Amino acid sequence: MDTTVYHGGVRAGMQQTQDDKPLHGAALWAAVLAARDSMPAKLRAIAAFVAEDPSDFIRMTSREICGRLGTSEPTLIRFCRSLGFAGLAEFRIELALALAAQSAATAVHPLADDRRLANPDAKRRIATTAMELLRDDHAILIDNGSTVEIVAELLGQSDAHPAMTIMTSGLVVAQHALRNGRHRVMLTGGVIRSSTGSLTGRLAEGSLNGMNFDTFVMGADSIDPEGGLSTYSEDEAHVTRAMVEAATRVIVLADHTKFRGSRLHRICGLARVAILVTDRMPAEPICAALEGAGVRLIVAGDSAQNSRE
Repeated sequence: MDTTVYHGGVRAGMQQTQDDKPLHGAALWAAVLAARDSMPAKLRAIAAFVAEDPSDFIRMTSREICGRLGTSEPTLIRFCRSLGFAGLAEFRIELALALAAQSAATAVHPLADDRRLANPDAKRRIATTAMELLRDDHAILIDNGSTVEIVAELLGQSDAHPAMTIMTSGLVVAQHALRNGRHRVMLTGGVIRSSTGSLTGRLAEGSLNGMNFDTFVMGADSIDPEGGLSTYSEDEAHVTRAMVEAATRVIVLADHTKFRGSRLHRICGLARVAILVTDRMPAEPICAALEGAGVRLIVAGDSAQNSRE
């Protein structure tokens, strides 16, 4: 596993890689609305459903959507690809971001399965890199989310990694971390959010009072140069903020799609982050913001991605 480390800013000679998804935010909505008139009939029906009831489109399974519209899963995938996305999961995550950017009241959290299907190889590279950063820790907090779930999976599989105390707000994270029986695993407590399998509420926040952990391994739904790190739901933001305050060091794991500039429910500013691990070099505004905040940037990838030009 090759990684490139940046202590703020861009390494000379490294070409920045931009997000290859052309549509997001207002542009995505405009494309969906235009598709209702310009696409073939079967795709127009999908576009109309997205435009009229985006929340249901995000929450329903692909089989439920197909049953409702009388269409097939290949046709559903074709619609997503016609807008520049690899598949349904990537499109729905971007749609949820666009919906949240319109209004906090309309925000819908993407399904956990969609998040796990999006950029799985990049997320595994990020998680593998993050493992090396935890070797000297004795007690860590782990967030809820698709990339940090892989960190917990790796911790639960490794007999070489030192045993540690792990506290998390994620049910799947806890299950993965328990697998080899080496780690002491605790849940924050709280109300279970069914769409994400995460624990939220005052009980979750209160359980962190007076506790101190070496590191918080954190995910983020959006990273903005000015707004910092944010997430879809307000109650989840409160819990994540409490986890930030309970840790000496914060390591953020975020693939390149998180650098969107969509400001959701704020968790914290970049200055609270010690290390950011991602899969591609962010755009210049993000790099400049990271450098200004003193964040150590690590790009995890293969040698072709990280070689000098």
